Amino acid sequence: MRKLIIKNFGPVLDAELELKAVNLLVGEQSIGKSTIAKLITIMTDIFSLNTIISGNHSSWLAQLKTYGLDIYQKYDYHIQYEWIEQDAHLLLKVTKDNVITSFTNGGVSITDVKEIGKILYAMKPIFHQDLYKKEIDSVVNTAKGPVSVSNEVLYSLQQLVINSLYIPAERNFFSFFSKALPALNLVRESIPQNLLRFALDYQNAKSAYSKYESSLLNVSYEYDDSDDYFTDYSSNQRYHLSYASSGIQSTMPLLLVLEYAVNKREYSSFVIEEPETNLFPDKQVALLRHILKTVNSDGRTLTITTHSPYLLSAMNNSLFAGLMIKQYGEGIKEELSNVIDKDCFLTPEECSVYSLGESVNGEGFYCKSVVDPETGMIDSNALDGVSLLLSAEFGKLEDVLLSHNK
Repeated sequence: MRKLIIKNFGPVLDAELELKAVNLLVGEQSIGKSTIAKLITIMTDIFSLNTIISGNHSSWLAQLKTYGLDIYQKYDYHIQYEWIEQDAHLLLKVTKDNVITSFTNGGVSITDVKEIGKILYAMKPIFHQDLYKKEIDSVVNTAKGPVSVSNEVLYSLQQLVINSLYIPAERNFFSFFSKALPALNLVRESIPQNLLRFALDYQNAKSAYSKYESSLLNVSYEYDDSDDYFTDYSSNQRYHLSYASSGIQSTMPLLLVLEYAVNKREYSSFVIEEPETNLFPDKQVALLRHILKTVNSDGRTLTITTHSPYLLSAMNNSLFAGLMIKQYGEGIKEELSNVIDKDCFLTPEECSVYSLGESVNGEGFYCKSVVDPETGMIDSNALDGVSLLLSAEFGKLEDVLLSHNK
């Protein structure tokens, strides 16, 4: 069980979220989705948690700066993260001036930060044992070299132990300036760390998958250690990626990094901002299902922020399929998989959906679950509130028309 409570932090005045295997945050722009998503990234990363616990408030401020959240430090805020897994129970409370940690293991209270760190790191899931050990050994061997490389060694170790991946909404930038990605590491002090981390993963992903087929985008991708290209299946023409449509430029980095993160890295928490950016509705749904199939497995969590009612509807269908299996048994799976891929089936126990926005009276902020506790599905009013408003507006226009036709 993981729970995050946020009060008076930037645009988020009051929010309480239970984080499950799959989490969807929906709401209009500038309402706080990214703020919550970044806090989830920090809290679900064992390296970040250990840094905050061992370094207290100065380390917390460093984490905020990594994700561009330090601008909210002036607020008198309260953030609380609770994580219960097996015998371990972590409660982390953070305010403008203080960090308070409570940790028990097997019912025994532990205050030594080093001991807490050891327990937390032991809870970190490892998906590629041999590869992980090989990379750790490589970094350790490098540490035996000159003292001048010590900072690079520490940085490399940090990249290996980070287990929370944040995929930003500004993905087009990385496609357009693809050639400059290797140089970003040289000027990392002047670039937001969360963007730099994504840039490094993107560069590594391009090297790992120099050829990548995407039936979702109907293109193939190639990287020749210098330039990025894509081939359009429809025309069979090959172009530089910078000439691709905005949808391809935004989605290709996401697809490559996701493939790399799942198959080559030890990420267990994935936070993706607005995957639907610049995509037609049917492609939005196809991308969501691709993400679910890629990430949705034991030990991994997925958080998505979105503006799209189509993603909400697609998530609702996944919940509907999961509820039917729960009611009628595993025997119905094959029949349902003819409609939706079985890897996209979800249950309310595995999925949370929160709507973010201003309160009804125009003051304050709400963050409410839109999964109906009785039906286990998303509230119909939340699926496409804009369509409901437009339908009501259309009805009023019809009333005007009828009044003039009398």
